[in-house]
Amino acid sequence: MTPPRPEAPSHARVLDFATRTADLLERAARTAAAEAPAESPAGAPAAAPAEDQGGGAASSPASSSASSPADGARRLRAEAARAADGAASLVVVGEKKRGKSSTINSLVGVWDLLPVDADVATGVHVVVRHGDRPRAEAFLLPGNPAPEAEPRPEPIPLERIAEYAAVDPATGRPHRLDVHHVEVELPVPLLASGLELVDTPGVGGLLSGHAQLALAALENADALVFVVDGSSELTRSELDFLARATERTAETVFVLTKTDSHDAWPTILERNRELLARHAPRHAGAPWFPVSNRARRDAAEAAGSGELQDAAELLEESGFEPLDALLRRRIAARAAELRLANVVHVALAALAAPLAEQELRLRSLQQDPTLAAEVERAEEALRLLQSESAQWRRALTTGARDLKNTLQLGFRRSLNDVRRLAEAKIATSEPTTLAQEFPAELEAQVEAVWLQLDNAARRGLAVLEERVRRECATVLDAGRADAGRAGGGRSPGTEIAVVDDGAVIRAERGAGLPEMVHSTHQDGGPLGVIESVIPSVGTAATFGTVVALVTSSVLLPAVASYAMLAVLTRRRRRRAELGRVRGDATRHLNRVLTELSTEIPAQITSHVDELTDRLAVALDQAIADERLRLERGLADHRRDLATAAADLAAARDRVKRRIGSLTALRDEGLALAHGLGATTGSPDPDRS
Repeated sequence: MTPPRPEAPSHARVLDFATRTADLLERAARTAAAEAPAESPAGAPAAAPAEDQGGGAASSPASSSASSPADGARRLRAEAARAADGAASLVVVGEKKRGKSSTINSLVGVWDLLPVDADVATGVHVVVRHGDRPRAEAFLLPGNPAPEAEPRPEPIPLERIAEYAAVDPATGRPHRLDVHHVEVELPVPLLASGLELVDTPGVGGLLSGHAQLALAALENADALVFVVDGSSELTRSELDFLARATERTAETVFVLTKTDSHDAWPTILERNRELLARHAPRHAGAPWFPVSNRARRDAAEAAGSGELQDAAELLEESGFEPLDALLRRRIAARAAELRLANVVHVALAALAAPLAEQELRLRSLQQDPTLAAEVERAEEALRLLQSESAQWRRALTTGARDLKNTLQLGFRRSLNDVRRLAEAKIATSEPTTLAQEFPAELEAQVEAVWLQLDNAARRGLAVLEERVRRECATVLDAGRADAGRAGGGRSPGTEIAVVDDGAVIRAERGAGLPEMVHSTHQDGGPLGVIESVIPSVGTAATFGTVVALVTSSVLLPAVASYAMLAVLTRRRRRRAELGRVRGDATRHLNRVLTELSTEIPAQITSHVDELTDRLAVALDQAIADERLRLERGLADHRRDLATAAADLAAARDRVKRRIGSLTALRDEGLALAHGLGATTGSPDPDRS
C-alpha cells in the first residue's frame, strides 16, 4: 500500500517565513551600521541600539559583502516574489489538425482565444497566463537588434492574436516577421491555480524546425501536454518527437481529442499506449485524457442558458474535469512546492552568515582561548585562496575552456541536425510547399539552435559555478556546514550567482537571417515553348508510331502523340520547377548555415569569458569580504581578552538574544525544507 503523501508547508506559511527572515536581516544590517561607529577607543562594546533583535552582524556599513544581511534580504525578497508570481509552465505540443488550439481554448474557457482554423499556421509561441483582466501583448523585435536588445511589448486586442502569431498560408511566412512571441493574460480559475500554457508553433510535422523549437522550450517547462486525436494512432514523427523529449521534462500528459467524432477512440488509445511502450517507454506510464472540445463548449453554453443539468452531463462527457484536476493538483502544486523550496534555501543561505558571525562573536565575548588560533588559521586559508595560483582559479580556467569546447561541439551537432532536417524537407517536399514553408521552418530551427545553446550554457555555467565553489567551500562556509547537513542538502553558505533571468547567449527569432532568394526562369514566348517542347517531340512521335502499328488507325496515333507530348512537356516543366525551387532552398540553407558558423562560435567564446570573469570577480569579493569579517572578529576578540569579564556580560546577553532569533528562524527554515523535500522528492500516488 502506498503511504500517504506528506502535506507540504503552505504557500502562505513559507512566504511569511521569508518575510520575517528578510525583516530580521534588514534589522541586522541597520544594527550593524549603528554599532560599528559606536565602538569606544578602548574597544568596549557600545550599548545595544533599540533594534536589538536584529541579528547585528558586526560588519562595516561600507562593506559590499556578498553575504551581508542587507544583500541576503534583497535576494530573499526577490526569490519570494518569483515564487508568489511564478506559475508552472505547460508546453502544449501537437501536429497540425490535432485540436491543439481548441484544447487550449477549452482549458481556459475562452472559445475564440486562439482561432482553431489557424492551428496549423501558428508561427510563434503564445503564452497564456493568469491576469486580473483580459489583455494581450505582442513582443516585437527591434529593427536593428543589438546583442543585448530585448523584444518590445506592444498591447494588442485579443481578437488580433492570429494576426501577430499565425503564418500567412499564401507565403508560409509569419504575418509579422517582427514578432518574437505573444503573451496573453486571462482571469480564469485554472490559470489562477498556478499554471501557464505555452502554445508552440504547429506548422508541419513534428520533425520540422518547429519540433526543434518545442524541444528546446521543454527544457524550461514543468510539463509537456501532448495533443493527439482519436482518429488515428500516433505517427512516426510524433513517436520520434516523444523519444527525443524523454530527458527534457519531468512530466508528460496526453490529451486525446475529438472523442465525439470517432467512436473507435478507445481502440486508438490502447494502440497508442502500445506504441509508446515500444518506441518511447519513458512516457508509457503517462496519463491519458480523452476529451471532446465540442462537448466542453456545449456545456459552457448550456450553463450560460441556465440548463444546469445538461451542462453537468456535457461537462462530464467532455472529459475535461479530470484533466483540469490533474493539472491543478499535481503539476501546479508540485511546481509551486519546488519554488517554495528554493525560497527556503535562499533564506537559510542568508541566515548562515550572520548566525556564524554572532556565534563567533559570542565565543570572543566568552574569552575562548582557542578562538584566536582558529581565526588566524582561517585567515591564512583565505589568503591562499586569493593567490593567483589558487586551485579554484585553475578549476575556473579549466572549466571555462571545457565549457566552451562543449558548447562549440553541441553547436556543430545542432547545425548538422539543422542541415539533415532541412535536406530531408528539400528532398521530399512539393515545389509549392517547399517555397512557402521552408524559410519559416528554417528560421524556427535556427531559433531552436539558439535556445538549445542558451540552455546548455546555463547548465554548464551552473556546473562550473558549483565546481569552483566547492574548491572554496571549506573556507567560505566555515562554521556554516552544520546547517547544510541538518537540512539534508547542500550547505546554505555563500551564494555566488552570475546568471540572471535574461538569456546567457542572446538571439532573436529570425533576426539577421538572409532572405531566401527565389530564382526565375523565362519559359514563355516562342523560344521558351520550343525549348520545353522539342526534347519531348521524338518520344511523342515514337509513341504515335507504335500506336499506329498496333491500331492501323490514322487519327488515333495523332491524338496519342499529342497527349504524350503534353504529358512529357508538363513533367519536364515540373521537374525544372522542382529543381529550381530545391536549388533556391539549398542555396538559402548553405548561406544561413555559413552565417551561423561565422557568428555563433565567437559569441560562445565572448559570453562564456564574460560570465566566467564575473564569477571570478564575485568569488574574489566573497573571499575578501570573509577575510575582512575575520580580521574584524580577531581584533574584537583581542580587545575582549583585555576587558574584564563583568564588563562583557551585557554584550554576551545581547549576542545570545541575536543568536536565539537567528537560530529560531534557521530551525523553522530547516523544518520547512524537510517538509518541502518530502513532497517534491517523493513519487505522486495519484500518478496514473
